[in-house]
Amino acid sequence: MIFTYILYTLFFGSIFIQLVYLLFVFTRLIRHRDFATDYEGQVFPAVSIVISAFNELENLRELLPILEKQDYPKFEIVLADDRSSDGTYDFLLNNEGGFSKVIFSRIESTPSHFTGKKYAMTVAIKKSSYDIILTTDADCRPASNQWLKQMVTQLATEKSVVLGVSPYYYETGLLNAFIRYETFQTAVQYLSFTLAGVPFMGVGRNLMFRKDLFWKTNGYMRHADLLSGDDDLFINEATTGQNVAIAVDKETHTYSDPKRTFSDWVTQKKRHLSVGKRYKLKDKITIGSLWMSFLFSWLLFIPTLFTQPPFEFYFPAWLTIPNDWLAQFHVQHLQSFTNWMRLTLIVFVGWILIRWLVLHLCNKRLSVLIRSWKIPWFDFLYAVYLLVFGVITIISNPKKLKWK
Repeated sequence: MIFTYILYTLFFGSIFIQLVYLLFVFTRLIRHRDFATDYEGQVFPAVSIVISAFNELENLRELLPILEKQDYPKFEIVLADDRSSDGTYDFLLNNEGGFSKVIFSRIESTPSHFTGKKYAMTVAIKKSSYDIILTTDADCRPASNQWLKQMVTQLATEKSVVLGVSPYYYETGLLNAFIRYETFQTAVQYLSFTLAGVPFMGVGRNLMFRKDLFWKTNGYMRHADLLSGDDDLFINEATTGQNVAIAVDKETHTYSDPKRTFSDWVTQKKRHLSVGKRYKLKDKITIGSLWMSFLFSWLLFIPTLFTQPPFEFYFPAWLTIPNDWLAQFHVQHLQSFTNWMRLTLIVFVGWILIRWLVLHLCNKRLSVLIRSWKIPWFDFLYAVYLLVFGVITIISNPKKLKWK
């Protein structure tokens, strides 16, 4: 009997927590509107676009000309060549692209207490000339030449950080579809929680911050030994509910290529999720309750549906479907469902429909990153993903993970 009460409490409690997040947190993203550029009297401060590149020559050949064409009055592109062996250094040294805004540093080796990318990013930020930093990766592509201007516009006087969106390109296949769905879920979560005053992460593929904030929080020093965390751990440490803004309009997006094999994607996700152990306690509780309630809502539905409660439960008369009405449509066998089973099914399906609607509207607000009609199906796969990677994250050591 005690187990039965625990089961019902966990299931209905999880649905309730999910509805609170959906209706009071995620809906903030639906209502959000980015500030428009070129309003009267707007001043555009100088910006340093910072990139770390390890053997990314072909990507740099494509990316750097795109960045130089950004419609912005004053900016530079600061590139850290992180021990590349593919000709990146010669390409930059000889300025083969005829670039006018690119400056670079060549990194020959990395200190033992620093991982490669974090050291390279630190070197590039130190070399930058301007007080506003915008980071991206060599394999990313801005959605338009207004990317820089739109991101800066969101950086109001009292803000120190702007969190952008970085979707993956569409390709055929289930793996690509789920990668884009999981990226969409992550974006909805960190953007919505930021609007609710609880920022907990961002993505380095599209991230703006003031340089003084970076040095004030000692950059990456607290997690310099971890492969990941140059974006989310930095944001987790440096942000408050008041100093962060977001940018969601399509022109502010940066797109990148997704992993194309399951093993590469698993390695990437293990690396990304491993740093969650270093989040602030309140953020671990907040995100943990979101994920656990979602997982329990799926896992406990069937056990709750088919477990008879140790008390009598009756639907109000106005909710009861008469037998003679069912007989008219030859579905009188549906009356066999107990009141409890119908309640459980109504609650579960109601949650699915509300979640579907809210995420569909979030998807529209983010310029349609996924196909909304697939959300219920990928929600189920997302529950499996959280279960499997949750176990992997708990037992893994973030210091022993590999980049690829």
